[in-house]
This record gives sequence, C-alpha cells and structure tokens, in this order.
Amino acid sequence: MKIFYQYIATIILFIYSAYSTAQENVQTVGNLPDEIFETSGLIYFNGNLITHNDSGNAAVLYELDTLSLTIERRVTISNVSNIDWEAISQDENYIYIGDFGNNVGIRTDLAVHRVLKDDYLNSDIVTATTINFSYEDQQNLENNGNSDWDAEAFFVVDGSIIILTKQWKSLGSVAYEFPKLPGTYVASRVGAVENVGLITEASYDLETNRLVVIGYSSILSPFVGIIESLNLNSVFDGFIQQSLGLNFIQAEGLTQTSSSSYFFSSEYYSRQTPTIESPSRLFSFQIPDVVTEEPEIPEEPENPEEPETPEEPENEENPSEPELPENDDVEDKVIIYRDNTSNQYYYSIATEKTVFGQIIYDLSGRQIWENSGEIGKKGIITHPLESSIYYLALYLEDGVVATSFAVY
Repeated sequence: MKIFYQYIATIILFIYSAYSTAQENVQTVGNLPDEIFETSGLIYFNGNLITHNDSGNAAVLYELDTLSLTIERRVTISNVSNIDWEAISQDENYIYIGDFGNNVGIRTDLAVHRVLKDDYLNSDIVTATTINFSYEDQQNLENNGNSDWDAEAFFVVDGSIIILTKQWKSLGSVAYEFPKLPGTYVASRVGAVENVGLITEASYDLETNRLVVIGYSSILSPFVGIIESLNLNSVFDGFIQQSLGLNFIQAEGLTQTSSSSYFFSSEYYSRQTPTIESPSRLFSFQIPDVVTEEPEIPEEPENPEEPETPEEPENEENPSEPELPENDDVEDKVIIYRDNTSNQYYYSIATEKTVFGQIIYDLSGRQIWENSGEIGKKGIITHPLESSIYYLALYLEDGVVATSFAVY
C-alpha cells in the first residue's frame, strides 16, 4: 500500500510540474499600439506580424515589428468591409481573412476573403476575392442571444479551409470544411470537441501536422489546445488542453514563428466591479516536441500493510461542517480536507485577495467543473467526483493558486 501512495504522489507531482511549466513558459512581449486594441487575428509573414481589428473597424491589415511592436505598414482592402473580422490565416500564395463573427447566430453573409501575397507585398491598397459559406446543420437563424454558431478560428490546409466554431452556450467547438477557392459553399462538419472553453484562433504547421488552438474560459483564463497528428476527417482527435497560467486575458490571435515558438495577442478588456483593466498585448510561448512515456505501475506487495484510519475531526458545535485547519502562515496557499463522517471535501485558501473562479481538472488535464460566481475562501466542493486524482485551481486577480487532491 505504501508503494501505491508513492505512485499517487508521483502523479500529483507530475501534474503540478506540468502546470508550473505552462505558467513559466509564457512571456509578455509588450503592449500593442492603441490603434489595434481590438486585435482579433494574427499571422507571421515576411519577418513581421500581421493583425487586424474586429467588428465595425476599418478593413485594414496592420503589420507589426516583432520587437518594438510598432506599426510598420497599414494595408487597406478596398473592395470589402469589416463586418466582423475574427481571424486570419495563410498558405503559400494567399492571406485569408475570416469575416465570420456571428455572436447571435443570425448572419447569412459568412465569408472568408483572400488577398494575393504578391499584391500585399507590393501595395498598401489591395483587393480581395471572396469565399462565401454556410453551415450544413444550422437550421435556426433567430436571435436568441449568444449562440453556438459564432466562429473566431480557422486554418488552411491542402485545398480546404477548416472553420472552428466558438460555442457560447456549449463551450465547445465544431470543425467545418469547405474549398478555399472563391465561390459559395455549404460547410461540412468534420469533428467536434466539448467543454473546452471559447476557441478564438488556430495555427497549423504543415511540416509537423500539428494544430494548435488558443482560447479562454468564461473567466478569461487563456488556454492552448494541441493536436499532434491532425486527422482532417475528425479534426479534434487527440485534442490536449493546457492552461497558460494567466487570468483576465482575452486571448484572440495566434501564430507560429518556428517549429516550437508561438505568439498570441490579447484584446483590451476592462470591468468595473472589481476594477480590472487588461490592455491589448502580445505574448510568446513555446510548445517543445516532447516524447512522453507511460509510467509503469508498480506491483502491489503480497501482504500490503493496511493504512491507519485517520482520526475523525472534532467539531462539537456543527459536526457536519468540520473546521478547517488555518493556513494563514502561507499566503495564497490552498488546502483540501476530507470529512470522513460525510465524505465531503472542503477547501480553504489563506488570502486577502478576491477569488474570481474555481476549476477542477482530471488526470488528463480535462476541465470537468467550473464556478465563476461568488466564491468564498472556505467552502465545500459540491461537484460529484468519482474516485481518482483531481486538480483544484482557484483564480485570483493576479494569478492562479492550485493543488491536487485524491477522491476515494
């Protein structure tokens, strides 16, 4: 039994190390110019970054220096308007702009515009050709509030465009495919993923066949999703999600600069209560090529020693709610305690800061529960959990505090 608990401890350490690596891996490059405070897409081309603003802004592509983040060029697309530009992509010959923002699901003019790279390089005023599309399984075009038919991510591969929807209600995404040639098409469904958050951009690497997406949770905690061997018939097969260890960052644009290096941009965000302001910024991170091996599960000894039964807590006034041990000596530390009489799990965090959200992850890193309402610094984990190892993250205004715990 001792060997078993050592194995569990190793798993917990592995999860914590992976999470810490994700946090330390992200670097802030700097604030973006005020002119592009609503950055919504990002590509790396000709040694610079190209971005654009979203709905209602000018039909302009902004070219940025990767070090100073100054605007080097402004390229106007003269024959289209910016209804709701949400993403940008490229192939060998064209730059593609996704005009398919559709928060309430009522648009009938979804489009991708494409501009010849030769034209882009030679002039500050260009024209585009347009690819129109609709979703094969969208039947309802009524405005019922935020819908599952919004989209902010796409990529181009072979002869196709792959759209990844942003599901406001379901917090998942559906992949749709149609040709990259000008015309009008009905996009075919080619995969789906559930309960991941709001996907806002994608970057595909043809050489490694790796797809990386970026997005954020309902409490603006950005994440990346990684698919190492893309299957175009089932796009989300092998999807692995990883937190970036940030909060209140509305991640919008994503682009790859080398085999393992990426930039992502964030849109300006603010709220009044409590006061939070997050400027439009550029960040960098890496996804190294790592070969992972499955850990060997040690055999149990023939006569394992039975673990000692822990003493039940004493709380005469209210035995159904045991008093948690104080942890005021370590600021922003989370502890989790199991009450053996009720089999309930209690958490506590010693902090003077406001707690904005709670998320529980399972061993695979999959988010299985989220609470973004009013959150106390002590409370009960009410979500039903099967026997396993889990990871509780509490989101503060300046970071994430997290710990692993076992349900048995």
